[in-house]
Amino acid sequence: MNPVVVRVITWLPVGGIERRLVSVLPRLRDLGWGMKVVCLREEGPLARQVRDQGIDVTVIPFGSRLSPRGIWRLKNHLRRANASIVHSHMYRSNVPATIAARFARTPVVLAQVHNVDSWDTPRQVATDRALAPHRNATLCVSRAVQRDVIEKLGISEQRAPILYNGIDTQVFQPDMALREEFRRGIGAAHDQVVIVIPARLHMQKNPVGMLQAFRVIHAESGFPKPILLFVGEGKAESQLRSMASDLGESVRFLGRRDDMPSVYNGADVMLLSSLKEGFSNAIVEALACGKPVVASDVGGNAEAVNSHAVGWIHPPMNGSDIEPLCVQLREAVSKGVDGLGAMQAACAERASHFSLDALVEATDQLYRKYLGFGPS
Repeated sequence: MNPVVVRVITWLPVGGIERRLVSVLPRLRDLGWGMKVVCLREEGPLARQVRDQGIDVTVIPFGSRLSPRGIWRLKNHLRRANASIVHSHMYRSNVPATIAARFARTPVVLAQVHNVDSWDTPRQVATDRALAPHRNATLCVSRAVQRDVIEKLGISEQRAPILYNGIDTQVFQPDMALREEFRRGIGAAHDQVVIVIPARLHMQKNPVGMLQAFRVIHAESGFPKPILLFVGEGKAESQLRSMASDLGESVRFLGRRDDMPSVYNGADVMLLSSLKEGFSNAIVEALACGKPVVASDVGGNAEAVNSHAVGWIHPPMNGSDIEPLCVQLREAVSKGVDGLGAMQAACAERASHFSLDALVEATDQLYRKYLGFGPS
């Protein structure tokens, strides 16, 4: 019988972590792992996609992270499933999953942390710190997250291995046809630099700072003026629209899009000057489509954008100081469409190190390491 792996997550919305989970599960199943999913709040819209691939999704609602009833039900579910590995995601799932797995005597318990400073309160840190020794490992999506986990949870580097995110490089790749179609749709001239910001319009992503820097570069640029595309939704949208009202068609708000390969291909450079990240899937997706990246040095951004051949990394914004971002955005725009396009091969090659295939292989190896064997 194949070893059973139960992945525990709060729910399955249309988010980066969850979309990646949907992509990874069937590939691990095809390697012989019996994959199951447990949601601790509700199913979410991606649950159907998981079930359509023949993978069981169970909801065990928790009134709180430490709900005795919820933990008892999860423990019983793990026993009935004969789980060999419990692999949970993010603090709100990691805490109850660790407790339930140990009550169920599950052989291997893995918790994954997806962002730096994932804990909201000192009490949360203390709770996770107490539970960390009861896991085989706390998986980290970047070196930056690993450093944070080691410091906060007081565990060794060996107990905090890195498991980088992965993206599907068969979906995200350079495509001239997609580029031409997208640019026709937004009315971009062939020599007009298009900058894309693929992020939630939330203050953590620093959309105001990025817009302020774009305004400076826009005023300095000749013609045709660069275009800035916000791709995402969030509470800051009304403020951003007000700030950009005098820039006309140079700033567009595209909302949430389901055709991101087209968006990346249609752009010339990606911008993500976040204040906080774990490891950005969007950066790797843009690189895979051959697009250089301008990003802040937070989380794992510098681990993906590791040389000037594929983009620019600047210090995270300190207050209202946008000059470091302006310097790099100015350099990127001054390269023009052709100069940015010449970086395509290097960008795509860099993204290949963070492919979905690489993630599946690394996950398979981790499971085998901690379990001591794998599917026959």
